[in-house]
Amino acid sequence: MASTAAQNAKAYVACVPHVPIISMQEREQNPGLWQAYDASVAEFEAFDPDVVIVFGGDHYSHIHLKLAPTFMVGHLAEAGDDCGGTPGKLNVPMDLSTGLAEALIDDGFDIATSYAMKVDHGFSNVLGFFLRGDIGARPVIPVHINSLSKPRPTLKRCRQLGEAVGRWARSTGKRVAFLGSGGLSHETAFIFPQYETAPNEEVRTFIVHGGGAGPISDQQWHGDIESEMIKLSADLVSGEFKVPWINKKWDESFLKTLEAGDLSAFDSWTDKDILEAAGYGGGEVRMWLAAVAAGQQAGAQPLRVDYYSEDTTIAVGVGVAHSQLVAA
Repeated sequence: MASTAAQNAKAYVACVPHVPIISMQEREQNPGLWQAYDASVAEFEAFDPDVVIVFGGDHYSHIHLKLAPTFMVGHLAEAGDDCGGTPGKLNVPMDLSTGLAEALIDDGFDIATSYAMKVDHGFSNVLGFFLRGDIGARPVIPVHINSLSKPRPTLKRCRQLGEAVGRWARSTGKRVAFLGSGGLSHETAFIFPQYETAPNEEVRTFIVHGGGAGPISDQQWHGDIESEMIKLSADLVSGEFKVPWINKKWDESFLKTLEAGDLSAFDSWTDKDILEAAGYGGGEVRMWLAAVAAGQQAGAQPLRVDYYSEDTTIAVGVGVAHSQLVAA
């Protein structure tokens, strides 16, 4: 039975990484991370949301450069079987997802929508852990934020998106959990290049059109990524390789600012500065920012950072944060 605090809570927020390597290694490799992660999952379950809104992003799995929306709400969605992901159909409540999209339009967002949304580990990794491997177990609305390819939205606009989602969520009277998926500092450019930095025309064709348009099939693309992740994971566990791209100072600055609660402080953070300090993967903090902004508007308790480490075996600066369940 849920505690009184969980029953009184109006909304819940949790922000966690989605790096594929997290699914490949034994938990004993990073015990502090899993202690904090498991605590967030337990609080999520105690909160017992009516609906989950997950802010995530694609990695050239299903969204390609021929048409790359900045923000998108899924009305029907399915997770593919990519490296680090949990495949299956998402249980999207269409009455709520369409209501959210309409509210965002009214709030000034020219939001993209999809009735055939496919997501990768940027959504399904987090859902797999919070929903205990069954990503269709609870009603879920996926909200895509582009952090992979330019032009990326400003942090100010991501904050405003989250706030608009949170206002709508509060108006429904439902218990809503917001999940922010990704981050913190890490580099992805070597595996998910920009159009102008693609190593050859074959890769460029794939990231624009996807498999089938050129010599690289979807199966080959995902197979190559999985092979790279397996090798990287093994090298990190053995100590043969230590990633050079984690920026502890930047990560801690982001987390401190996020925890302080004045999210407008991020409005001056530029994409260029983020890329230089935190790598192309660091741009995924947009999902955290949107989730926390949504939680603030929906009535969640203040965010608390439970864990951070720059010294892990999963290739990212790892943070776990959630809103505490305290009595109203």
